[in-house]
Amino acid sequence: MGAKLMLLKKIILSAFLTAAISLCPGLSLAEVPTVTYNSGKFQLKSPDWSRISWSNLDAVQEGGFINVSSDIVRQLGYNPSRSWNAGQTIDSIIMLGDVDEAFEQSKFTLNRISAITNISTKELTLDKFGLMKWQDLGSLSRAVPNLRNVNISRIKPVQDLLQRNGINAGGTLGQVLSSYNEASNLSLGDLDLSKYSINSIPRLGETQIGRFQNWQQTLIKEIPGLNKVPFDKMPIPIDSGLNVVGIASVVLGESERGDSRARDNYFVSGKINRSNETVIVPCEVGKECSYLELGDVAGSQGLYGKRWASGSSQQVDGGFGILQAVNGGKEPTGRLVYGPAFKVVLTGVNEATGTANFGIFFRVCIRFFWGGRSCTPYFIGPVPWIPVKENNLVILGGN
Repeated sequence: MGAKLMLLKKIILSAFLTAAISLCPGLSLAEVPTVTYNSGKFQLKSPDWSRISWSNLDAVQEGGFINVSSDIVRQLGYNPSRSWNAGQTIDSIIMLGDVDEAFEQSKFTLNRISAITNISTKELTLDKFGLMKWQDLGSLSRAVPNLRNVNISRIKPVQDLLQRNGINAGGTLGQVLSSYNEASNLSLGDLDLSKYSINSIPRLGETQIGRFQNWQQTLIKEIPGLNKVPFDKMPIPIDSGLNVVGIASVVLGESERGDSRARDNYFVSGKINRSNETVIVPCEVGKECSYLELGDVAGSQGLYGKRWASGSSQQVDGGFGILQAVNGGKEPTGRLVYGPAFKVVLTGVNEATGTANFGIFFRVCIRFFWGGRSCTPYFIGPVPWIPVKENNLVILGGN
């Protein structure tokens, strides 16, 4: 975050030449770890991404589901369907494939995760490595480097699975697979994987997640330690969003209505397109439109008088491709502040306290073998996020 913090300092100093920046850790009302920047009467609570991981995000506040057709499942090779309840943790809802574009968690190995989190894998059994149940001997031999050249006597779960199916041959895994065509399709899911340690398969801990068959449908929580990895330690670290920061000037509540004079250039919130860009959508004329009105910090951001509309007031088109129709094709208006993993939404305002409340929403994404891609609207949530008080600073990010 060093370069981003320097940029933030320059922005604030350009507006307040005599102000000094002080850093102190803190917690928002949603218990999101933050770093607080103070300059005169202005304050910014920025997410402390070194202390934020999947495991310490708040639970989702609304239930939901996605059902994918059998035709899509055949094209994908796995089933991204799921349902969830209010109060469920986000790492028990989001699958690896949903956010790989944002973080590339598929590049992680168990050993790398262990090194980052200091969580040992030595005592883990294969059932704790969630994607093992999707593997057959053919996919396992392709995923783990050099495993085909290892004698099956050194791969206890493989030896047991072969013997269970009447194959008592010796030699390397590659030799057995070449001699017995049916062996490639034998599923590790047919074993009691709790009886085998992670180390029972040589070099398993050194194998990238993305090499395994159907890794995309594995939940975040099913990869040991992954939900403890800070977001700034991902293969693609999260964007701090500090390239655009504005003043939260005033919050205006449910009595506000969309105005024919307040069109696109009045707003900073909207829908997300296929290129992961925020496309501005003004409030519909005459409809409820509570919002946060912004001001410029340094006078150069073009934010003065702009409005961040509430997602509780406004639903916009979202998603693309074959999953676009999920949730009626709608998502709450908002912005991609920190990159495409989730959308930041103004979930409501409190005029009495001068507070803008925020939440984050996630989506389901799939990628086809031929390179096609599709995502649902951002509708999984909200997960409570960092509230902002009037006359303090708010992060808008660049997308």
